[in-house]
Order: sequence, then structure tokens, then C-alpha cells
Amino acid sequence: MAIFAAALSPRPAHAQGNDRSAPTGGRSALMGNTGVALGRDGAAPFLNPATIVGIGDQSVAFSVNFFTFDYQHFNNWHQPGGVDTSHFGNLALDGTGESTTHFTALPSTLCLFFTVAGVGEDDTDKTRGWRRGKQKLAVCLGSLESQQFSLPALSYRGTTAGGSTAQVQSLNRNWNRLSVGPTYSVAVSDSISVGASLHGVVTTDSFSINGASVTSVPGGGALQSSLGAGGYGHSLDITAILGAAFRAGSTTIGVSAQVPALHIFGQYQGTLENQYTAAAANTATVTNGSGNFNAPSPVRLAAGVGLELTRKLTFEVDGSYDFPQDEAIETSVNVSTTTATTAGVTPSSASETFVIGSRGSWNAAVGTEYFMSPTFSLIGGLSTNLTALRPLTPSMSIGNLAQARTNWIDLSFGIGSYGAAGDLLIGAQLGYGWGQAIAINPYVVPNDWAVIDTQNYSALIVLAGSTNLRTLGRAMKAVENVVTEGKPADAPK
Repeated sequence: MAIFAAALSPRPAHAQGNDRSAPTGGRSALMGNTGVALGRDGAAPFLNPATIVGIGDQSVAFSVNFFTFDYQHFNNWHQPGGVDTSHFGNLALDGTGESTTHFTALPSTLCLFFTVAGVGEDDTDKTRGWRRGKQKLAVCLGSLESQQFSLPALSYRGTTAGGSTAQVQSLNRNWNRLSVGPTYSVAVSDSISVGASLHGVVTTDSFSINGASVTSVPGGGALQSSLGAGGYGHSLDITAILGAAFRAGSTTIGVSAQVPALHIFGQYQGTLENQYTAAAANTATVTNGSGNFNAPSPVRLAAGVGLELTRKLTFEVDGSYDFPQDEAIETSVNVSTTTATTAGVTPSSASETFVIGSRGSWNAAVGTEYFMSPTFSLIGGLSTNLTALRPLTPSMSIGNLAQARTNWIDLSFGIGSYGAAGDLLIGAQLGYGWGQAIAINPYVVPNDWAVIDTQNYSALIVLAGSTNLRTLGRAMKAVENVVTEGKPADAPK
């Protein structure tokens, strides 16, 4: 039996709609997020379940720690759209962009691997991992898609034709897709393996964006306005990933498919408030609603070709396609709205459905590992992660379920050290992203949403390691001797 622990991480800047945006496994992440053909770490159950038969029987533990630095810039955040010149005059503010930086240590995710049939005597040579009749079972918990972003205290002051303007805003966005479940794989021959993963998937989507402003108007007086919205939804679905791999000499071909998800249940709550005060006008609207929520994982096909050209050089190229979804995120809610004007208060209610669709998304990854010696290697790769979300089109409702969309290109590099006692991988993944985000336009009456451009720069540090049963046994024996005799087993008498 082999027990294998691996880690995945959320990247704060990645937005929803980027399937598999969190790096999976240490070696896979450093090899450009490849692994459909040659996966042999915690990425395997999620990229191609068939490849887990290649994981060595003597490997006992593998862990990854991710540390990420992220820089994000929002173009024209404080003046994101057109200006209502009848109230504000000709407005051209300076320095309206916003930037933010984050440095975060991210938690690990876990996989446990068990060889249930065909245990080998020695798997120190990774090419021996496939043997006819070998069967492996894995149980994994992994976050494959994640976004965590917060700007809690934004402020801006500027000069207008009528005098001055002041804004205060706060923004929080969280999106996470957590998968948990078993994976099973069998080598039907020394060249062919098949496998399947069955995962329960919990998707959570929460956001809040609030802003208030006070602006002098031409001719005297001032206009005060505010706009805010928030929402929280969670969806439980079941999905399966089917995979197969074929080896012929130094070439391995892997294919996998994520099938349509089965929705179990979901729930959503949302709020919206919009108000302004100008001269004799005073209008405020408050809306809230609750209902179901559905955010299924996309149907996905992936294929990869891995080449183990010599004992020194490994090369892999992967491609994947996420199929379009008319209802990538959907909620049907009962909505209550209360509007207050100088004439009085007017309540209303309705049933509404809000849908966010996705388009087909192609992505590619390429990675290589070159052994300078039998125990030391150089690792590198390049990958894309293009969002499947369609361009943002916000509405004045509680149903703006997608707050941002980002496309990514990632470059990774690192070193690997391999020995009898275990393995160590150290490296980094650098990313550049571009996309859109929803912002508040405080210079129209009433305030409205606007879409702005964003740019992202990130650096992810990867630290991974593994050991084997023999080393673990020696460590456990040493601990036992310290507890029982007060000294390690090899300490002098």
C-alpha cells in the first residue's frame, strides 16, 4: 500500500470561469501544468485518472506548499464609464486607476493513494510503475478553481468643474470549486491503463461591492449617491472524470473526459441598494431575494502526449477544451423590492431567473524535465488558462453572478532533487493575466455598473517533497526510541 499526499492552491487573482485555474501537484505545476499523459503526483486524479497506476508503490508522502505574490491593476476604477453631464458637467478626473498587491501562504490539499493489487517489489525506477493487473485507489480533496480578492477600504478625492468629489468603496470577491472523492485505475496490460474519478463538487460564489460618493455640481449644491450589491451562493454537484493512457516505447498518450455534472442542490441569497439625493429629488431602492443556485463543472476533454526520450529528458504537450454552457451559473429567485421617493414607499415582488453563460475554451500546456545527473533535474513549462466566461454585461439586479473574468499565461521553472531518502522540488510559476471587472460608476444618476479592464501579474512559489516507506520507518523507529529510551536508535550507548 502506498499513501500519497499532494497539494493544490487557490490563486487570489484568478477569476471564476477559469477551469483548473489552481495549480495541481508540484511536478505538474512546474512542468507547465501538464500531466494528462505522464501525471505521477496529486494532479493525476484530476487530469487523467488512468495515470495513477504509474505512481510508485514505495512512495509514502508528497506535500506541496504554495506562496503567491499578486499585483492587480484596475483601469479607471473611480471614473469607469460615461458621465451624466446634466448633473456633473464635463468631468475629467486624474489618477482614477487602482492597484493592489497580495502576498499569501496558501494551504495544502490532500490525496491518499493505495495499491490494491499488483504491488511491486521495487518502484525506484518510475518506468516500472505500470504492470498488468496493477490496481490503484485514491481518495482526494482538491480545490481546482479559486479566487480570493479583497479591497476593503478604497477612497478617492478629486476636483470637478463644480468644486470637488469624494468616493469611498469596498470590494470582496470569493469563488471556489472544491472536489472530493475516490479515483480508481487499473493497468489492463503493460501498455494500457484506464481509470475513473467520481467527485462531489461544492462550488461557492460570494461577492460584495459597495460605494458612496459626494460631488459638487455646477451652479452650486451637491449630489450624494450610493450603490451596493452582495450575493452568496453554493452548489453541490456530482461529476466523473474518465481516463485512459497508452504506452508504446518512449511515448505515452493520455486522454480524459469530464462528463456532465449531476446537480444535487444549491442556494442563493442576494441584495442590492441604490439611492441618490440631489436638490429636491430623493430616491432609494432596496432589493433582496433568495432561491436556488446551480454552477456545474464544465464538460471537458483533454489529451496529452508524453515523450521519455532518454533517461535524461522528459517532454509533454497537453491540450484541453471546455465545452460552452448556456447555464454555467444560474439562479432562480423570489425578489422583493422597496422603492422610496418623496411621494412615499412602494413595495413590489417578482420571480426572476439570472443566467451566466460560458463559451468554448481551448487551452494548451507544454513542459519538460531534464536530468543533469541521476539525482538532479531542471524543470520548466508554459501553459494558458483562458476564461470560458462570456464578456461581462452587468444589470441593475441581484443577479450579477460573475464579477470578473481573466485570461492567463503562466511560465514555470524549477529544480528537482531525487534520492533514496526521497524527492525535493523547488520552483516558481510566473503569470500574466488580462480581463474585465465590474465597477461602480458614481457619475450617472442613479449610479450604475460599468465594466473596466484589468491587468494581473503573479508569482507562485512551489515547494514539494516526498519520502519512501524505508525512510519513514527509520524516522518512526527513532521517535519510538526517543520516547521509550530517551535517545534515537543510532545514538551512542
